[in-house]
Amino acid sequence: VGYRVYPEADTTTQVADLESAMLTLMKEYPDLCGPKRTERSVGFCVMGHSSGAHIAMIFVVEQIKRLLQSHLEGTHLDDRIMTDVFVGISGPYDINHHFDYEAGRGVEELSPMKACNGYTREQFRYNSPTWRLWDFLTTFSEGAMDNRTLESYFPQTLLLHGIEDDTVPFTATSEAAKALRLLGIDQCDEYYAPLTGHQDAVMHLMLGGRVKDFIQRWLLTTEKRGLRSRL
Repeated sequence: VGYRVYPEADTTTQVADLESAMLTLMKEYPDLCGPKRTERSVGFCVMGHSSGAHIAMIFVVEQIKRLLQSHLEGTHLDDRIMTDVFVGISGPYDINHHFDYEAGRGVEELSPMKACNGYTREQFRYNSPTWRLWDFLTTFSEGAMDNRTLESYFPQTLLLHGIEDDTVPFTATSEAAKALRLLGIDQCDEYYAPLTGHQDAVMHLMLGGRVKDFIQRWLLTTEKRGLRSRL
């Protein structure tokens, strides 16, 4: 999806662009993407690289928030958007941490990340997807939400990162995966590609390589172990 970029858009607008694209796909291809999709569909897979992975995970978290709120209120979302699979590649998921990393390299004023995510530490936290989900869940009273309910709505997830990435360090992925597990989400797999830098991952997807090969194998394995049960 060619979502708008800074300065035309900020993180909130970019997430809205993804939602608009997904609603269009649901309308145009209901058998494959819609809430009443058929069993022959493998489901809806959202995948992003770098800032695209960051935006895509926020997009998924916003879906989860709406679905959980609807579940607790006993209401029904006729036009629900539900991602079945999420693949995040080389993403900066904690914006506070990534701002510090960019500042350490002296590029924080060159990068649009600070402006796109609101300039302040508070906005950086809000625009960090795992923190956004954490803060949302803490609004409910103890016992109102169990892990099984959360897991039933959260997509099968793969977080992938190149070990040699010096644009977004691979620790961004390990921290995000740990945060999801602390929230009780177990369906999150990790893969750290050796001898792979930030742009290498994209080149592998386009031209072939270990990143593309692993994602393809993972998707096939995910489908076999129960992706269709979510449909």
